[in-house]
Amino acid sequence: MSQISQGIDHEIPDRMRSGILVVLVVTTLLAISASYFGAQRLLVAQTQSVAEGQHALYLRSLSETIQQHQHLPYILAQNPALAERVAQGDAPSLNETLQDLSDAAGLEALYVMALDGEVIATSNFAETGSFLGQNYGFRPYFQGAIAGRYTDYFAIGATTGRPGYFVAGPLLAETGALIGVIAIKLDFSELQSAWEERGEHVLATNADGVTLVSSNPNWLYRTIAPLEAVRRDEILGSRQFADEPLSSLEWRITTPGRVVIDGNSYFVTSGQTELVNWTVHYLSPASAVNRQILMTTGVLGAIVAALIGFAVFLRSRRISAALAVSQRSRRDLIRTNSELLKTRDELARASKLAALGQLAASVTHELGQPISALKNHLVAAELGNEITSPKTADNLKRLTARMEGITKQLRFFARRSPEEMQLVDIGVVISEAIGLLHHDAKTAGVTLKFESPFQVAEVSGVQLQLEQAMTNLIRNAVQASENSDDARVEINVDTATPSIEITISDTGSGLQGLTLDELKEPFFSTKSSGIGMGLGLSITAEIIREHGGQLSACERPGSGAIFTVTLPKASKEAT
Repeated sequence: MSQISQGIDHEIPDRMRSGILVVLVVTTLLAISASYFGAQRLLVAQTQSVAEGQHALYLRSLSETIQQHQHLPYILAQNPALAERVAQGDAPSLNETLQDLSDAAGLEALYVMALDGEVIATSNFAETGSFLGQNYGFRPYFQGAIAGRYTDYFAIGATTGRPGYFVAGPLLAETGALIGVIAIKLDFSELQSAWEERGEHVLATNADGVTLVSSNPNWLYRTIAPLEAVRRDEILGSRQFADEPLSSLEWRITTPGRVVIDGNSYFVTSGQTELVNWTVHYLSPASAVNRQILMTTGVLGAIVAALIGFAVFLRSRRISAALAVSQRSRRDLIRTNSELLKTRDELARASKLAALGQLAASVTHELGQPISALKNHLVAAELGNEITSPKTADNLKRLTARMEGITKQLRFFARRSPEEMQLVDIGVVISEAIGLLHHDAKTAGVTLKFESPFQVAEVSGVQLQLEQAMTNLIRNAVQASENSDDARVEINVDTATPSIEITISDTGSGLQGLTLDELKEPFFSTKSSGIGMGLGLSITAEIIREHGGQLSACERPGSGAIFTVTLPKASKEAT
């Protein structure tokens, strides 16, 4: 190395060496500066994008918690039996009824107050810390209900010491006279615990700037804005937050979208809930972003400095060698960039499927019971001759079945328990799928052609899942072929290769210039609106992948498409 350096010293004049050194230093500094500002802009934008998505989730969860039981006081106030018992002074007989209603609705408490604010019937009558006999006439929600309004209110319980959301409304006799107030309390501790467990930085404040729910328990019941003395005395007098001093959170806005809390800097994304004047703030620690910026700048700066130094050294030795290295580096960078883009797409798809799994679990859970109730109501209506038109009954049944089918498709993306793999005959799987679709194919005028393989074609898998995959593929082929002149679908099984190869070809319109990845995208569909959800092919691809197989597609010569499923044969040990 020393000999090379000496050779260079002799070949390059001192003035030229100085110029090259200056150019090297200046170029390196410029590159590091550009890397820093570029990384800062990119990472800040990325942080804000992620924050907006997370903020929307927290905002929705809070809004749903608030809204889910807003209607209950009004509905219960319309019950003449309840009003009659209160009017007759028989409110204690309502305790068990209120307990049943509270348990069914998932409330912390459901109670009735007399005109002076004393609780005369409550769902928690048998519990320690019961509301029975307590007087809440000082609460604003009671005062609003006495005035004839339906009022909501967040407060720490005067009896239980637990925070909750109260909704109250007037209770009227048949004559229209005010005889009491009916109120509910929603427990916010479960939402508070959920926010804490996620380990993120988020808080919800009311119109006064008091923190009501937070992922950080130390932020609860502290203010993000100064409270006027009169307003502070009003809040403390109402005992809305029990004995909490309502100390300041030291919330300081430095620049738009940036705040400092207790000396720590955060990026902040804020938005109000729909029903009440509460604001949800999602915080991203600026320190984490700064570390990423410095790390990215350091890595990029080192790489740039090394590349520049190496390039200058090679240039001093031989221009042609430097050019060759530059071309090779360029090709490497292009390949690396291509791999990074591919990895980014795969991560985006994995993130989408994960979000879809959470959404699917929530949707199927929320829709399961209403759909079951709707089916029961339809059966009861038929038995009671409430539906006079058979056609209407059949239409309602089909609509209910369609809703149930949609939730079943969504359930595939929710978290599911693993099923034991068994030996499955692919010929039997395809025969079962064809049996399910035979009527649909006949109605559509599509000919189904399948010849069972000469020998048993067994794989290790879950038969019901494989039947679902084959049913989805064959159904898609039938629907694609139904309007063609030569409407037919052919299914073949090839066992001659080390794997089992299943081909499903149709005479439809083909792939229409789309790739298999585009067709597999959840909720993407080439069918008319109302026909399917665009989940069938995505579910099929996931089932095949879990069975160690591959799904491919290509255009069929002439017209139509060919979908090929390749599955590994069952090993001899499995048999």
